[in-house]
Amino acid sequence: MTIAIAQTGAPTAVVNRSLAGFIDAVGREPVLFGRGGPEALVEGQFTDVRPSEDELLRTGSWLRGGRRAVTSDDLDTIVENLERRGVTGLSLIGGNGTMAFLDAIANRATENGSNLRAVGIPKTIDNDIVRIDHTPGFASAAGYLAATITDMVRDHEAMASVEKLRIVEVMGRDTGWLALAGSFHDHDPEHAADLVITPEQPFDLDAFIADIDDVLRAKGRALVIVSEGVAPELTQQPVKAQNHAQLIQGGVARVLAETASTRLGITARGEVLGTAQRCNTALMSPVDAREARELGATAGAWLRDPSGPSGVMASLNGASDIAPVALSEVGGRVRHVPKEWHAADPRELRSFHTWLSPLVALP
Repeated sequence: MTIAIAQTGAPTAVVNRSLAGFIDAVGREPVLFGRGGPEALVEGQFTDVRPSEDELLRTGSWLRGGRRAVTSDDLDTIVENLERRGVTGLSLIGGNGTMAFLDAIANRATENGSNLRAVGIPKTIDNDIVRIDHTPGFASAAGYLAATITDMVRDHEAMASVEKLRIVEVMGRDTGWLALAGSFHDHDPEHAADLVITPEQPFDLDAFIADIDDVLRAKGRALVIVSEGVAPELTQQPVKAQNHAQLIQGGVARVLAETASTRLGITARGEVLGTAQRCNTALMSPVDAREARELGATAGAWLRDPSGPSGVMASLNGASDIAPVALSEVGGRVRHVPKEWHAADPRELRSFHTWLSPLVALP
């Protein structure tokens, strides 16, 4: 028995915890590590040198990652590479696109007469995988955003005489989980954002400007959180491109700030928080780290056991119960923010904050 594992997409603060749990669970079984995402699988770039626990705790993404628009020929090549190395079990760490990718590999292996077993390990800061309560990586990113935004509100409060409006852009191509997380302020009740704009909410530019004007009239300044996937027509960024293989640099916050400045005759700043929100380990959530490791360990244990689940993703049901979910039910599907949390006013998001609070564990 030889087991292989790789990671696709971008890192998270806790992705190495999933790998550490996986390595513990497979024990002495031979393991091949694909370092470099889909490219490593297609090119057959594997190593059997195991990272130490200390190395995993010190580095941000030992398996690296990356994206690729995978073709049918690529799937054949991947299956051939795995067969050549005697791989009988494959685990991929990633989001909903990764689960679709793993499902496609497993199906192609079956078509080619191979008995490859496959188990996915969820990983994404976007929290947009279906059939899971919350995704490893999200809680740490959420805590980072919550702490950062309240600090930015304090900063903006001090600078309001020269900067009436500040619009802060966070990641989230299709969903607003991260933007909503930025509105969390239980750790600093007096310094909440004023508005939160997510892709799930229909966007109307005139109404957006009117809402900002209302806040300005009430308190003299406004800080707004906006998801990068809001109003894609206003920027040239490929936020809706398939496979996410094109570089996204953000920019809707700057466009909206410039528009508001012109229409309202005020000073305004647009800020893009960028990649720090997904890879920053300084504010790693302990809950996130534990759950990431447990899911990785579960995947490793399932692959090590010849009778264990296959063609599945290890999923969290509620706070800590782990169960298998078919890859076909997860791959390529997007979990949107439910309607009860479609609110632009943070004061209307109390139930969301209650749900999020134990995950971020901010002091």
